Amino acid sequence: MSIGTDEITLILSGVEILQDLDVEIIHDIAQLTQSAEFRKGDMVVEAGQMGERIYFIFEGRVEVQIPDADGEVKNRIQLKKGEVVGEISLLINSTYSADIVALSDTTAFYLDRQHFRELIEKHPEFAEVMSQLMTSRMAQNGGINQVGKYELRSKLGEGSMSTVFNAWDPELEREVAIKMLKYKLAYNEKFLRRFEQEAKTIASLNHPNIVNVFEIINEFSTRFIVMEKLHGQDLAAILSDKGAFTLVETREILAQVAGALQYAHNHGEKGIVHRDIKPSNIVIDAYGNIKLTDFGIASPPQDGDVNIEGTPSYLAPEIINGDLLDGRADIYALGVMAFHMLTTSLPFSASTLGKLLKMQVSQKPPDIRNACPDIDEDFAEFIESALSKEPDDRISDWNKIRKILKPSSDFHLKLDPDELAVIIRFRDTSYQQSASFINAMQKLLQEEDINHQIEMHRGVDEAE
Repeated sequence: MSIGTDEITLILSGVEILQDLDVEIIHDIAQLTQSAEFRKGDMVVEAGQMGERIYFIFEGRVEVQIPDADGEVKNRIQLKKGEVVGEISLLINSTYSADIVALSDTTAFYLDRQHFRELIEKHPEFAEVMSQLMTSRMAQNGGINQVGKYELRSKLGEGSMSTVFNAWDPELEREVAIKMLKYKLAYNEKFLRRFEQEAKTIASLNHPNIVNVFEIINEFSTRFIVMEKLHGQDLAAILSDKGAFTLVETREILAQVAGALQYAHNHGEKGIVHRDIKPSNIVIDAYGNIKLTDFGIASPPQDGDVNIEGTPSYLAPEIINGDLLDGRADIYALGVMAFHMLTTSLPFSASTLGKLLKMQVSQKPPDIRNACPDIDEDFAEFIESALSKEPDDRISDWNKIRKILKPSSDFHLKLDPDELAVIIRFRDTSYQQSASFINAMQKLLQEEDINHQIEMHRGVDEAE
């Protein structure tokens, strides 16, 4: 069968899972496809063989013959023109689980494993389509319902970089959340090298304001991050519903975030930079305690004039420029978040990604004092310094940052008549040493449904 690339492009544009892709991407796919002919009764794929191809049916019909535990066919699914065959086995690097037989003379176009991988690495949009296809089969009846030892129960949510599932740990009899990295990350070799280097460090983070990561699982050609299941609402949703935060509220939240970042930046031999500080990565429970999530999975946005939202607005100039970065990039994002919380606006906004990134690299941010006239000078100077274009000009001393967010070095406790406070002081103790105790205490209070708030305060050296 001899068909030109343009004609194959037109044919593939009618395949349901490819319909939303730009024609240029479909043309790239068409250039790498080959054709295959099957006669009625031919085996298209055979159960037990390694998945090496994804087929796009052009003409004819095939039948997926799903076996039971004894090998007898228990279910038959017919697929026709415009549908896809063999994609999951190719995606998850596994053998085919069912025979697929041609019910009539059938023509299909296919991608082999090498070309499939090339396209996923080249086109994040194609990788996103494959991620959607994969997640549609997870936590579903008859689909993929287990990752490692964990039982997938339902889909909790989805972001640009990952999909989150509610799961059950049968050994410890507890709910967990499992985050699946999308294929645009899992097939990005540069990202994956960095993630693998940091994975053990991420899993070893132990701080009351950082989500607990239990393990990293390598399955289905991607990575799964198993973590505690959080109960609360993310800061982005609260900001959208509530509007601007007060100065006191903003300080309370940022002080907790700062404590988490200070701990992370000093953890391990080299420390770990979050890279994606933003409101949607901060979860607040009913008692005002925050948990910082998504360490290690940030990825820079794609270049070009495209509509943007969210993460790019928090990128430090050095990330945009592709320079070496350190924890000061997180401090820049912390400054953006302070501005956002106090004003409901971002320091920079534009209609395209290219314009926004150019503003962040070269344009001076607006003065927070104009939008928030009641702000004290210390807090205003912190935001101004945090948003400095040059990392060397940025405030970077965590003790000073936390002193600004909690200005008084003395701890003054003000209680309402219906409040009871218990003060536990840790001396000569690291966050890591105290975190296990604090996490256990917080869990117990939540189980007993006791309305509480845990605050972290560090003493300040008056000689500074």
